[in-house]
Amino acid sequence: MLDLGLTVVHHLLVFGLAIMLAMELAYLRADPVPVVRLGRLDGGYGAAATLVVLVGIARVVWGAKGWIAYQDNPWFWAKLGTYLLIGALSAAPTIQFIKWNRALKADSAFHPAAAEIARAAMWVRLEVLLLFLLVGFAAAMARY
Repeated sequence: MLDLGLTVVHHLLVFGLAIMLAMELAYLRADPVPVVRLGRLDGGYGAAATLVVLVGIARVVWGAKGWIAYQDNPWFWAKLGTYLLIGALSAAPTIQFIKWNRALKADSAFHPAAAEIARAAMWVRLEVLLLFLLVGFAAAMARY
C-alpha cells in the first residue's frame, strides 16, 4: 500500500509541475506580466520539483521494486538526467523572475522588457519540451 501511495503522490506532483509550467507560459504572455504572481508560482514550482525528488527517492528506497530494479535500468538514468537538466535550465527564468520582483519592489511602475520576457519564455518552453521527453523515459523505464 505504501508503494501505491508513493506512486500516486509522485505522479500528482509531476502533473502539478506540468500545470505550473503551462501557467508560467500563460503569465509570460499576459500584458502586463503579473510579476508577483509569476514569482510565487515559480516558488511553488521549485517546491513541487523538490518534492518530486524526495518522493522519487522514497519510491526507490521503500517502493515495491527497490533499488535493484532501477540501478541497471538505462531509462531510469535517462529520466533522472533529463530531470536534472530541467532543474538546471529552470534556474535562468527563476533568476529573471527574482530580478523582476526586486525591480517591482523598487519601482511600482516596473514592467519587464519584451526581450527579457521572450528569453524567460524560451527557457520555460525548453523545460516543457524536456518534460515530454522525461515522460517517455518514464514509460520506457516501467517496461524495462
